[in-house]
Amino acid sequence: MNKKNSRSKSPKKANDQDKQDDPSALPGWPGYRTRGGRSGYDPIDTRTEAAHTAGTIIQTLFTGEIRNPTYLFLLGVLGLVLTTPLALAIVEAMNGNLLPWKAWIFLLLTGIAGVVVLVNFIKNLIRMITQ
Repeated sequence: MNKKNSRSKSPKKANDQDKQDDPSALPGWPGYRTRGGRSGYDPIDTRTEAAHTAGTIIQTLFTGEIRNPTYLFLLGVLGLVLTTPLALAIVEAMNGNLLPWKAWIFLLLTGIAGVVVLVNFIKNLIRMITQ
């Protein structure tokens, strides 16, 4: 008769890579999905890492800590794109061509968002120049 292997599997022993002070041991941090014994193709880990990266970029945008000139340039372009329709609507209103009130609400909201982005752009630019 064939005897089955009655040896029970022991739990995985903790190694140096399983320490909690290692940032790659936390879900969402870069390196977590490709940690030891993983292929990196897990869709949940991939999406979690992408969300963490996007959140980090958004956080640096709004806290004034941008160090990459490309991101700073894109921030400035975004601010100009958001404020340009409001400026053009004001010029048209001065010429006598008034827009409906619904259009003004939309233009004011995008214009305010654009001004906030431009102020953030200037803050980041000053921080980048002084460092």
